[in-house]
Amino acid sequence: MPSDSEVDLGMSFEQQFDIVNFLRESTNKEIENEAAYFRTSPNIIFLPGGFQFVRHVRGYFSMGSVVLAWAYNSYIIPKLVLFPLWNDGYLSWFPVFAFCFLAFATGSLLFRSISSDPGRIPFDTRPTSADKMNWTHCQRCLIQRPLKSHHCSKCQRCVRKMDHHCPWVNNCIGEDNQWLFLLLVFYGSLLSLFGLTVDILYFYVFPKCLSCPRDSFFFVHQQFLMYGVFISGCGLLFVCSTQTITQSANIILDKTTVESLIFARKRLPDRPTDDSTSYQKFRIVCGPGPVWRWFNPFRRKRWKANFVYQQHQEV
Repeated sequence: MPSDSEVDLGMSFEQQFDIVNFLRESTNKEIENEAAYFRTSPNIIFLPGGFQFVRHVRGYFSMGSVVLAWAYNSYIIPKLVLFPLWNDGYLSWFPVFAFCFLAFATGSLLFRSISSDPGRIPFDTRPTSADKMNWTHCQRCLIQRPLKSHHCSKCQRCVRKMDHHCPWVNNCIGEDNQWLFLLLVFYGSLLSLFGLTVDILYFYVFPKCLSCPRDSFFFVHQQFLMYGVFISGCGLLFVCSTQTITQSANIILDKTTVESLIFARKRLPDRPTDDSTSYQKFRIVCGPGPVWRWFNPFRRKRWKANFVYQQHQEV
């Protein structure tokens, strides 16, 4: 089908006008069909209990590698090092409990980050009279949305204050689950660092297990299994620590990863600014209450919809 610029100039004006109108109507029809397809949420699987899951084949591999690395380290380290040394009397209960707590907290946060709603905008959402100046129009969903919202090509939905689509959790990171993701990478960093420390101590400091059965698979291959712990731990530590730093910097600078890409070529005076303190910005993301409560991995943050984002330019 020819584009507007490819219309034969030898045609009459009426013929050219009819062809251009036909092309525009066809384009509008394609956009409307695409928006209708998005409205069925083909990439979102709604699960019981309010959980959601993104149907994205490529994301399954990245997410699966993270889940496998977490499960491997969480099982092998207590199995080969912590529990045997505790049984032999070389370790107290505290490091064993601390590692199991970090493993359970990280696993819980991982599941919640994978299955949480990042703040997907319902298709029937409409701005109030006070919000109209702070809303934009999505060219894909054909819906009205607040500023700092973006359309995710993988989820096929618009997300409020979308930071990025993370392949490691196969989900978008947005206004409603950024605090979960920040806790996940923070506890993931602690768990990985703890595991690597135990791994190094196993090779150079800790004595050999005395109560372990000598003919068991884990005892025979324990050295190679601990090499796997080191490799997977290094990978998890790199991913989690870099994301912890990136997310913290984004919160302090009051920007998202998407905005960083958009404003990368703009001069500093042309970028949006915010005069609130870093504490206030973390409070918006992590919720009300004392600071120590932000680190509780099992808490629930109850959200109240807030679609007005002041002092931000349209992107």
